[in-house]
Amino acid sequence: MNPNLRIFLTIFCYISAVMGVVTAVLNASQKPAETTTAVVSGVIGVVFLFAGMALSRRPRH
Repeated sequence: MNPNLRIFLTIFCYISAVMGVVTAVLNASQKPAETTTAVVSGVIGVVFLFAGMALSRRPRH
C-alpha cells in the first residue's frame, strides 16, 4: 500500500474514532437518553479505533 495513503487512512480512522466516541457520550447524556444511537455511535467509534491501530502497526519481518 502507498505509504501516503496509509497515513491518510490511519489519521482518518483515528479522527472518526474520536468523533464516534464523542457522539456516543453526547447522545447518552441527553435527557431522555438516546441509548440506541449512543450504542451505535460507540460501536462505530471502536471499529474505527481498531482499524486505525491495525493500520499504524509496523510490519513484522
